[in-house]
Amino acid sequence: MVDLRAVRGHRRDHRGQGRMKMAGVENRRHRRYSLALPLKVRVKMQDWTEAETSTRDLAAAGVYFSLAQPCEIGSAVEFDLTLPPEVSQGNPVRIRCRGKVVRVERPDDSGKIGIGATIEEYDFVKDV
Repeated sequence: MVDLRAVRGHRRDHRGQGRMKMAGVENRRHRRYSLALPLKVRVKMQDWTEAETSTRDLAAAGVYFSLAQPCEIGSAVEFDLTLPPEVSQGNPVRIRCRGKVVRVERPDDSGKIGIGATIEEYDFVKDV
């Protein structure tokens, strides 16, 4: 269960992701959750490019998702994700995140490109 109640109203600044120490041994600072959540993404390339996709993995400091078009490592990224009622105490919770692209994979068989991005700041968004 992802419990973000303790951080409501706070902005987080995550720097220095965990790194691999030895082959096959992870040294992550934050637990990673395999969650497929709807995601609205804006990536800053020449202009802001928007896409709708879903998460594959989510952690306090980052997210992994797929896009149909490539982007560059270091690109600014903004995304909105919605936590479903099952993990957010009965009501969906929308979170707006800002970070940067830190990983870009080769296209898979369907042409989708895996993207890893940091979460450097986030805010809880009230739906109108």
